[in-house]
Amino acid sequence: MYKKITLTKTLGLPAVALLLSGCLYEGSKVDTPPEVAIPPTQDIVPPTEWTLVWEDQFDGASLDQDSWTIETGDGTQHGLPVGWGNNEKQWYSPDNINLVDGNLVITAKQEQSNGLPYTSGRLLTKGKIDFKYGRLEARVKLPLGQGLWSAFWALPTDDTYGGWPTSGEIDVMEVINASADGAESLGTLHYGMAWPRNVHSGNNTPIGDVEGFHTYAVEWEQDEIRWFVDDVHFSTINAEHWWSYYYDESQQGYVSSPDNAPFNQKFHLLLNLAVGGNLPGEPNADTVFPTEMLVDYVRVYSCDEDAATGVGCAANTNPTITSPGPADVFTASYTLYSGDASAEVSWDIAGDTLTRGLKVEAGWTNDGALALSEIDAGDGHGTVMDIITDNAGNVVINAVDGESFALQGMGNSQTPWEVHAGEIKFDLYIDSANTPDDGTITIKMDSGWPALGSKAFAVADLPKDSWTTVSVKVNDLLATPGEQALDTAGVVNLFVIEFSAQAHVQVDNVTLSCGHPNSCGIAPPAVEVTVDSVVLFDEAINDALWTNGIGAWDTTAGNYYDGTTANHISWSITDSGDAEHGNVISTVFNADGGNGVFYIQSAQDVDLSHLSAGNLIFDIKVTNYGSNTDGMVLKVDCTDPCGTGDIALGVIGDGQWETITYPVSDLLARGLEIDKINSGVVLFPTWDQQQGITFDLDNVRWEVAEVTDTPTPPTDPTDPTDPSADAALVIYGDAPHADWPLWDCCGGASFTEVADDAEHGQVAEFSFDSANSTVVGFLGASPFDASGISGGSLAFDLKMLAAPNAGGAWTLKVETNQNVFAELPLSASNEGADPSGEWQHFTFDLSALAAAGLNLAEINIVMVFPAWGAAEGAVYRIDNVVINN
Repeated sequence: MYKKITLTKTLGLPAVALLLSGCLYEGSKVDTPPEVAIPPTQDIVPPTEWTLVWEDQFDGASLDQDSWTIETGDGTQHGLPVGWGNNEKQWYSPDNINLVDGNLVITAKQEQSNGLPYTSGRLLTKGKIDFKYGRLEARVKLPLGQGLWSAFWALPTDDTYGGWPTSGEIDVMEVINASADGAESLGTLHYGMAWPRNVHSGNNTPIGDVEGFHTYAVEWEQDEIRWFVDDVHFSTINAEHWWSYYYDESQQGYVSSPDNAPFNQKFHLLLNLAVGGNLPGEPNADTVFPTEMLVDYVRVYSCDEDAATGVGCAANTNPTITSPGPADVFTASYTLYSGDASAEVSWDIAGDTLTRGLKVEAGWTNDGALALSEIDAGDGHGTVMDIITDNAGNVVINAVDGESFALQGMGNSQTPWEVHAGEIKFDLYIDSANTPDDGTITIKMDSGWPALGSKAFAVADLPKDSWTTVSVKVNDLLATPGEQALDTAGVVNLFVIEFSAQAHVQVDNVTLSCGHPNSCGIAPPAVEVTVDSVVLFDEAINDALWTNGIGAWDTTAGNYYDGTTANHISWSITDSGDAEHGNVISTVFNADGGNGVFYIQSAQDVDLSHLSAGNLIFDIKVTNYGSNTDGMVLKVDCTDPCGTGDIALGVIGDGQWETITYPVSDLLARGLEIDKINSGVVLFPTWDQQQGITFDLDNVRWEVAEVTDTPTPPTDPTDPTDPSADAALVIYGDAPHADWPLWDCCGGASFTEVADDAEHGQVAEFSFDSANSTVVGFLGASPFDASGISGGSLAFDLKMLAAPNAGGAWTLKVETNQNVFAELPLSASNEGADPSGEWQHFTFDLSALAAAGLNLAEINIVMVFPAWGAAEGAVYRIDNVVINN
């Protein structure tokens, strides 16, 4: 059953990935199932159908070297970044592994070693105890403390299907940040494609009596893996859900691995205690060092019914625990040349077919040295390219219309080290009599010379006088740029074959293909929008533009566009019963332990450049926030890999309709490429706070800001709310001006009016619920023209009740509705002060605002806020906001 091999490669503790590309997401934590009751700690004895085939009870004076290898270092010895690829903070040392009183003791210490602040221990059975199928279990007592990461897991011994995680990983137990108040055990599978397109699936379960020993186990059979804590079954994943997609040199290209792969090969065991890292975060002042992870025993059983498959021993299971649904790699393939057929790229969009024709031509004839023709080659190939050159030259395939193509999900030149699964593949015949061995054949892709990527093949290394298939990874092209890097978002020549010297070759069946966990391919032509208001939803989805309609993605099911399934997110268009809103999108994030996102999407890129000075606007009412305390999150996505990233909105629309207006300028500043938007709005409750959340959505649109040439007239000096009869405009006295209401642009703050002291009376109060919320203040119904009072000032009184949690400078921003603005720190006021706990007066000359970029003729917004990214926790009051003559 066991095989000894040489240690060749080891990975760090599994990174739980966060992928935010397009509308494709993976959470920072595996899903949480309904709570499963865990009995008191006990020494688990499996049913009699399991036979013990190996164990270590750690009863000796020293570690059994025939079973275990102690791992040392920081992961760099295996080509990983410092910290085992997870930003862990420990150096693994043999001094941290001991046998004491019948237990394996792994000790984490706070001590400097090899540039890291902690030491700990890690050991594995690779090449000594390797196994395929069976029951794996360990009885473990966990260390308690923030920043501690305990694990019992298994990795493949031979990496049959490629590097991590295409050959798989089984996490029997991971526990992070255990405390006396509780902990959860994470049971997870990692598989799919190479990083960063790897995927994972799994569940968590609470652990009772955290300070005692517990038994963690998996039962692994040919088509299914089940997880247990103290023999209570809490998770199942079967072979319909896992998959592996990798580059197979022997098959010359990317392939899907066989049924049951990658969990159909020999694995070995690992035990370790990490400190810090992406999943648990850093230790804090309350984390006590040294601390210990104790292991009473580790055991491996085989199934008596069928040891070869592990099938037939699933007696102790909970029938209510079911596997996630079927899943597989997404693939797309495009025929760029097949001489017997017209070449074109096509897309099916909302029942219509879009096409772009392709042509093959001599790109560089080298002053007539190269000639291209099409001939009937016979041998089952029919019409093929026949290329003859006396001295170099190349042949290219590009679009008939001369425009470029955007490749998505195939990588980019900014991160060529990230492994994707794009591939050019073609059949090649080399006439050896007219193609000297000392030449090279180079395959290229370019976005307009000299921006290109290439891979060269020595003629001497290629088969001659017979057809062979050649595969070129798009990653290899990205890794070998020309004078400029290949831009996969604007590819002009999809295929280039170039010769360094004399050659005679034939080429056929040129394809471009890709694989991805969710979506990849050649993007269809973008739809350019020139109207001033682009509706996503108003009574119904605008499916003429947003052709995919409403969709969702969750950590179990991936992407889906049917709102009536039992997935984590469901939705329907319903009559709200509210005359103002009519039909709305009613959305439910089900209480099933999952995480996910809701979106409105187009199958094509949508070019909203016309609205770059506008706003994204929607109405939202959250009808049930459940236990969510952090509120909602907004995103906008464009074709992979760009997008805004997550924008925390805070607790918005809580039980009542609220209109959220988010400036497009802020979306662009976050990385959005406005000419290729595919998900016009993405909304979701804060990650890990999604259980049972329900909300209604209405009036979702992108639109330019309203423009009017009629300035707001000066305030009536007899207005009793006017604190100064000489003011040109009183924005806020004892109440807001009728045309200048209190305003929260983006949903990350809340506002109210409260009574203050006798001097100030009624004042406005703003509270920042989210770190990224900044734009709060006063919004004019129409622009105010202050150009005639350039010698005047903008003044206000401000009192800070609570400083932002992260500190930072406070800012005044004055803006027009055309996104022309001035930003100045409050310390730049004529008084030169920073906010404090007392009322302070701030004055800014209008000339200073004009010098900072403001168009005084169209003042439309006045805002005061803490530094971007540091607003959370801030509370302030503001009064007497005036523009003075």
